[in-house]
Amino acid sequence: MPKVEQWTWVRALHLFGWIVFGFFFQTTGVCALDFDVTLSSLTNHNTSAYDAYNENNFPANFGTETWVNQNGATMPVDPTLWDESLNPITPGHVSNLDVHTLIPSRPDLRWFCNITPWFGSASHINIGLNYNTTNYVASMVTDMKNRGFNGVIVSWYGRGSFEDTVTLKLQSYLDSLTNNNFRFIIMLDVGVRGGDSLTNLQAQIQYCQSQYFTDPNYEHEPLTNGEPILMFFDVRNTIGQSGMVGLKAITGGRMVWVEQGAAYLSESWENECFEWTEQYDTGVNPSDPFNLTGVTNDYPAIQKSGKLAFGAMCAHFDGTLTASTNWSLGKYLPSSNGLCEVERAALINTAIPTNITRMQWATWSDWEEGTEVEAGMENLFSITDQVSSGTLSWNIVSGDERTIDHYEVYASVDGVNAAYLGSVASGVHQMSLSGSGLGAGTYQ
Repeated sequence: MPKVEQWTWVRALHLFGWIVFGFFFQTTGVCALDFDVTLSSLTNHNTSAYDAYNENNFPANFGTETWVNQNGATMPVDPTLWDESLNPITPGHVSNLDVHTLIPSRPDLRWFCNITPWFGSASHINIGLNYNTTNYVASMVTDMKNRGFNGVIVSWYGRGSFEDTVTLKLQSYLDSLTNNNFRFIIMLDVGVRGGDSLTNLQAQIQYCQSQYFTDPNYEHEPLTNGEPILMFFDVRNTIGQSGMVGLKAITGGRMVWVEQGAAYLSESWENECFEWTEQYDTGVNPSDPFNLTGVTNDYPAIQKSGKLAFGAMCAHFDGTLTASTNWSLGKYLPSSNGLCEVERAALINTAIPTNITRMQWATWSDWEEGTEVEAGMENLFSITDQVSSGTLSWNIVSGDERTIDHYEVYASVDGVNAAYLGSVASGVHQMSLSGSGLGAGTYQ
């Protein structure tokens, strides 16, 4: 039974889904294998998602079409497979293939997943989840660790907000772990509780300074003895450049401030920047369907500035299913069954400047689809198999093999426990079973 790593945000981390098929193989060899791998462990299900998220339980979230640009163009949706934002129903199985492998030229990158911990509050669509529990936080962190993330970036709306109560649970949970090396960062979002006045923003940052920034699990720059990183999402649009300068001054300045895009890196008080989704708003450019040009637009300015920065990964985007669509409807980036993620990662791998030291997975849980590490897409990959003369081989029936990382082969007698037989690279479609140690019998 080959296990397939799909770089198609499986959910994986639809990045990673498994394809399972059966074969019958009879041999007279002596069994030297341990059938000590449970098949259920191979799927590594996304424990932060809600497995009852489907059109039967949440019919309001599912429809038959979705907007693909802000001019009103739509495409059909099969509600038995996807919600209105093209997220797979019943968030799927996830592998533990490390996200660092997406950009092999930079194994030093620290990967952070942006999280939007507002589900369970009345202001968002009901997806069956309440993030404001210790159990959910533990599951979320476990999922992220399984995928190789170094930490999380929390979209945060101020002291006493729903998001703050989740962040407090996250902080407490990380503090309870022995030898923890998983970190968190606050991203102060526009529309913070109490308003975006300088006085309130000052109070919110001072709260972060006392509550979060001194925590040993908070991300600092440099890591061991640096200053805490504070990120901002659209706050400048409310208070302006002079407001940002004044806000940093009155809060003491001993922080690493990070805003979106490279435009402000020339300002002395701006320490770093972060990249974001680069989706289309008014229709997909057919000559550049994944907006690869947009992904690297800021790279020359970032490199020239010499300042550090967060890169970004976004596997697809559709803003149809949000609590309020006035900002999101028609913002769209096609997944193309995983190729968007593959091609963006390949470009970043060749073009990334050395002063981009972190990657942020732009997690649009605004989609209301039931997971914190954002759902990706199915790659619709399928195969058939056969055994001949002691060799297992398989043929691709559908899907694009560029979305496959590698194949792993397991053998099982009872459909519960399995023995690992080996792996082959993407592009290789066979494996010799001679000398595998399989004894006489029939195997899946």
